[in-house]
Amino acid sequence: MCTMVYYAHGTTPVVFGSLLVIYYVSIPMALLLWFAFSRPYIKKGTYRAKTLVSLLMLSFLITSLAGSQILDKYLYIHSPVDPGFCVSSSCVSSFDALERYHIDSEALKTLGIPSYGLMWVYFLNDVGPTHSLGLNKRLRYLVVVRPLLIVPVVEVNAYRISHGKIADRERFYVVWPMSPGKVLTEEFDFEFTVLIVEGGGGPGV
Repeated sequence: MCTMVYYAHGTTPVVFGSLLVIYYVSIPMALLLWFAFSRPYIKKGTYRAKTLVSLLMLSFLITSLAGSQILDKYLYIHSPVDPGFCVSSSCVSSFDALERYHIDSEALKTLGIPSYGLMWVYFLNDVGPTHSLGLNKRLRYLVVVRPLLIVPVVEVNAYRISHGKIADRERFYVVWPMSPGKVLTEEFDFEFTVLIVEGGGGPGV
């Protein structure tokens, strides 16, 4: 467990559980629905490819969005501020947390920002154990999460902050059925967990 987390940013078992089910089940469910409704046609040698493609495209969109929101549950507990929602690079570069914490964002233009799309922006500021050695490290990043929608993939752009400036960028992808939390833990070398707050009770993991 991290030595610092923002407990007010936890999630509930129902919300997190629902997101996991949606993330892992949408694509298999699309295939099952196609098979169930197309079985009589398949026996006749007609595979209804258009129906299959339509169902898969819908499931890809749902899976990608669910994956981005699962990432939100892992990232938000390490952020002192609410995430920002953007659809353009200019919105990302003007994220209010950068000004609030006096972060020089000039390097963002050089390092590159996704030009467009549904994007959630996080300012991570926390301390916790590394995944590899268990030693404490500072987690200080600007993170942009962008579901790709047409494929079951979420793009993550992580901009490391050092000495009040954006220092460098790492881009990686969460590809279904990869575990979003496991990908974050491995890519950041930081133990990411999700904070579950049960109704009427205290925080727990």
